Amino acid sequence: MFHVTNHFSLSHKQKRTGKTVRAHKERVRTLYSVIVFVILIVVVAFVSYYLVNYVFQPAPSTINNGGVSGGSLKAALVDALYSTLPNDEFSQQLTDTLCDAGFAVDVFEGDEVTVDFLKSVSDGYDLIVLRMHSALHDGELYLFTAEPYSVGKYTEEQYFRIVKEAYATQSSESVFAVNWGFIKRCMTGAFNGTFVVAMGCDGTGDSVLIEEFMNQGAVGYVSWNGPVLISHSDPATVQFVKYLYSEKLSAQEATQKTNQQMGEDPSWGTVLEYYSP
Repeated sequence: MFHVTNHFSLSHKQKRTGKTVRAHKERVRTLYSVIVFVILIVVVAFVSYYLVNYVFQPAPSTINNGGVSGGSLKAALVDALYSTLPNDEFSQQLTDTLCDAGFAVDVFEGDEVTVDFLKSVSDGYDLIVLRMHSALHDGELYLFTAEPYSVGKYTEEQYFRIVKEAYATQSSESVFAVNWGFIKRCMTGAFNGTFVVAMGCDGTGDSVLIEEFMNQGAVGYVSWNGPVLISHSDPATVQFVKYLYSEKLSAQEATQKTNQQMGEDPSWGTVLEYYSP
């Protein structure tokens, strides 16, 4: 009797054990299914994010030989001359032209254009227009800020001769001006994908400065090959921007057509020149 009772007791335990194993396996399968489902959801979400943000997102604006491709465009007008030679009509025409071409435009005028401001310029602009005095000194081109000169300011930059005192005319007050060395040391990477228009005199007279713009990411550079009147440079710049961005000509074609349309500077006979990397 003891043997029989023990037999039935063992069989009963085996049945319970079998049920327990099956229940455990079922829980494992359920848990596995949940994990696989969660992983699939995560993968689908990641792929969707990638497609939306990297594949189907409009390509960043680029300039191929001066031609504009689609994307979100951004421009800056750096008008250091606004304090002494303001031209609101020029600013409005340039801004309207760029806005019509799909740009968001930032305007920096007069006293805003300091040495520290130039240091803070970050990349992200497709176009930067420099409405600044410029002049050659010992073969180097200096771009004039609107910041009054002070001996005790920017002493390190002055020591390394990348910033110096400059006069637009003999009767004007002196301001700080910067050269190619400043662009190299203090504006590193500031022109990634940027087309630069320098509106001042002798803008193409310093190949080192032009090369440094390119080294810092500029995709093109246009300026004057000698002295120029601001009364000629202002409308010529607007015309160039129209050809480049509204009519979508190449930079070379826009330069040529601007020179044909506007003619040479009436006092100096200078014209625009275009440089690319």
